[in-house]
Amino acid sequence: MARIDPHSYFDTDQPQAKHVRLRWQVDFHTHQLTGIATLMFETPCSGTVDLDSKGLTITSVQTPTGRDIPYALGADEPILGRKFQVQLPAETSEVTIAYHTSPEAMALQWLDPAQTAGKQHPFLFSQCQAIHARTLVPLQDTPRARVTYDAEVTVPEPLTAVMSAAPCGHRPAASGRTFAFAMPQPIPPYLLALAVGHLESRELSPRSRIWAEPETVAAAAYEFADVEAMLTRARGVSCSGARVRA
Repeated sequence: MARIDPHSYFDTDQPQAKHVRLRWQVDFHTHQLTGIATLMFETPCSGTVDLDSKGLTITSVQTPTGRDIPYALGADEPILGRKFQVQLPAETSEVTIAYHTSPEAMALQWLDPAQTAGKQHPFLFSQCQAIHARTLVPLQDTPRARVTYDAEVTVPEPLTAVMSAAPCGHRPAASGRTFAFAMPQPIPPYLLALAVGHLESRELSPRSRIWAEPETVAAAAYEFADVEAMLTRARGVSCSGARVRA
């Protein structure tokens, strides 16, 4: 056993998830996310995997073929939450966990319409830093375990979902609209981010865009007008540094 992060149950001697597939339904009535998280491993593996969880209700853990996988939840620890221990069968490439979040999930802020600028629609935003991703997803919640992810998030009309990932379109759903996202760069779990609300966007440059409520989107675009210049400058400094080191 090698736990290198005192704020996580992550064990370096165990298999590590490399990609997470998320499928969420956003419920503003219960203040919960309901759905599944599929953890995908770099190579087929077996044995114990300790995941971080906090306030999550687990309903099932299965292989891609629907086979139930044994799991156990440890005692609730005030800071770490509960160790979520999964016993992977031989040659397991991925595991799918069905669950829902708690209405008191520390990573989620649920706003009533009266708390928004438009006063007509509810709003949701997340903040997973530093160790609150485990209140959204059962995973290895440490910067040492970086993952890529893709997501489909279903929200009620006329709301829009945005994430810390590239948008991949949206489609109608029985309960509203489903928005798809993809993050191909490995990120620490604390950078997982979600926002849902009555949103509009403004293009800041060919590679940057701002999202905000219609009542504030113009002011937000003005506030972030220098983003493209910052990106260009940062890229120039980075490339210059690389040449110097070479």
